[in-house]
This record gives sequence, structure tokens and C-alpha cells, in this order.
Amino acid sequence: MSSALPSAGTAAIVCLLLVGVALSFAFQATAGGTDITYEATAVEPGEDPSTVAEAAPNVTDLDERLSDTPDRYREPIRTAAATGSFDGVLSPELNIVLDDVESPYVRYDGRYYAWTFSTRGETTNATIEMRETDAESVFAAVARPASESPSSVRRVIDEGTANGSGVRSGLYRQDGAYYAVAVESEAAVAAGIASAFAGFALTPVGRGYAAVGLGLLAYRYREPTRDRLLTVRRAAVVAALAVPLALAATALFETGSPSRFVIGPATAAVVASGVVAGACVAQSRWRALVAATVGIGLLATAAVAAALGPIGLVFGPLAVLWGFATGLVPFGYGYWFARPAPDAPDASDPTAREGCDADP
Repeated sequence: MSSALPSAGTAAIVCLLLVGVALSFAFQATAGGTDITYEATAVEPGEDPSTVAEAAPNVTDLDERLSDTPDRYREPIRTAAATGSFDGVLSPELNIVLDDVESPYVRYDGRYYAWTFSTRGETTNATIEMRETDAESVFAAVARPASESPSSVRRVIDEGTANGSGVRSGLYRQDGAYYAVAVESEAAVAAGIASAFAGFALTPVGRGYAAVGLGLLAYRYREPTRDRLLTVRRAAVVAALAVPLALAATALFETGSPSRFVIGPATAAVVASGVVAGACVAQSRWRALVAATVGIGLLATAAVAAALGPIGLVFGPLAVLWGFATGLVPFGYGYWFARPAPDAPDASDPTAREGCDADP
């Protein structure tokens, strides 16, 4: 055996282990990005209507809502604003835009209106009521006293901007002045949530990789001169290591719902099972490949469904698909370290397969 091959193989195993350990902490590394910064803006009645509507859930900026609606579909709104009400059929385009406007007040064409919207059944027949009102009345009805709000809200108002948990966007009144408190950057919040979700998804992947790396490294340490470390049986042992490793990591580094002790380890096991699939392909064990793939998929789906209930029947298959996709990396390792030597007997022969599965 060439001395270069073991060192290259060992280096590849160590790289997989290091990548796995790094990804195992992906959620912890990204969760900090979900801190939300709130901004308080002083507003006066009749001024900054878009700022008020953005902050206060009780006020909707109807002009902004209708900005992408063709003018020919807006006639019911113009009628309601001019006469106080509209009763008739809406275009589907306008009905979709107005369907979730549930605030008691709207801002439209520079004025505030008390707003009521209702539809009849599943049709586009609707009644719209718009009674013009003054901004002072809207502010008085919508604004909440800052003194009766959480301290985090008062801190945002006092400091202008602040990170805070428990802060609710809205219009607040303090010392006779009004403040619109809202998220400073919706894009930053969306990016933080996406980053945290990516970390959540990559964490079990890392633990699956780490398990495969540890298992292969253990076999390498046990037999340092053997190029082809794996049989299908050994690959199954390596993949099974993902479950206790993920359970231990979850207990040590995570908090939250008990379901995390099921979802993470189940996904990590699916990821690590790629090494079994690779070994099966390398040794032409097609029945074993099908049995392992279907078996681990069904077991993981059942585990997630048991932990989450009916919704687990949706998230379980998604976790399995994600695990199989990211398991392509362990698949490559399984294939490489289970390939028979060029002069080895044909693995499709039953006696050869028996020999391949036997540990020395």
C-alpha cells in the first residue's frame, strides 16, 4: 500500500470531522442575528402617515396597499370615501388587496377614515364603510400610554433605537407626545430569520458529518494500514453513531422544546446514513441499499411525526429529503472507503459479499 494513500484518506476524514463540528454549532452562531432593533419616531397628528401606519396595526396605509392596483379597479374605494359607503361587487384584484385589511382606521388620499370591510360568503360582494375622521381622534384612539407598556418600549422611546424582546410595534403616548415604534429594518429582520433558519437546518447536518468522521477515524486508528476501512456492516455502525452524538450535543448546547431531542438526532441519522448507501453501492449491495434508504426514511418520518403530531407528517418527509440531499457527502466517503481492491473477488457473488461483511 502506498504511504500517500493512508495520509490522504486520514486527512479527508479529519476534514469531514472538522466541517461537521463547525456546522454542529451553526444555529448557535446564527441565532444572535435574530436580535431585532426597534426605532421610535416622534410624530404629530396629521404628519408622517406612512410612519404611523407602518408602526400601528390599527391603522392601514390604503394608498400603499393600492399602489399596485390598476386605477380602474379602485372605484369602490373612491365611492366609499366620497359617500361613506359602497355596497356591491369588487373586482377580484381589489378583493384580494382588501381581504386582510382588518384595522379600524385607514389613511387614504391624505385623510384618515374609520374603516369597516365585510364580504358576503365566498363571493366578491362586499360592503365598505369609510367615515372621515380627524387625525387627533385617531391618535387618541390608537395610541397606548408608554407608562403602562413594558420597560423595553420606554427604553426604545428614550434612546431612539434599541434592541429589545417583548417590544410591540405601535403608536405610544409619553408626556403628551406621540411616538411610532417600529422595527428599524424589515430587511435586516428577514435576513436574521433566514440566517437562523439556515443554522437550524445545518446543525443536524454537521452532527451527521461529525459522526461519520469520528467513526471512520476510529476505524482508521484501529487499522491504520487498511485502505478500504468499510464494509456495509461497519458503515451502519458509523451511521448509528449520529444518534447518541446528536442527543448529547442537543442536551449540552440547546434549549427549547423536548421535540428537539427527536428532530435533530433523526435528521442527523438520515444524513449519516449516506455512508451506508455509499458502501452498498461500492459493493453492489442493491437490496441492502433499498432496505437502508427506505427504512431510515420511514423511521425518521415516524419519529418526527410522533414528536410534532400531525404537522410532523409534513416536516418529517422534508427533514428526510434534506438529510438525503446533504448525505451525499457521507455517501462519497462510504463509497470511497468501501470500494473493493482491484484484485478483490466480485462483490455480487454471495460468498464474496459474506467475506466483505466479515470483520477481521
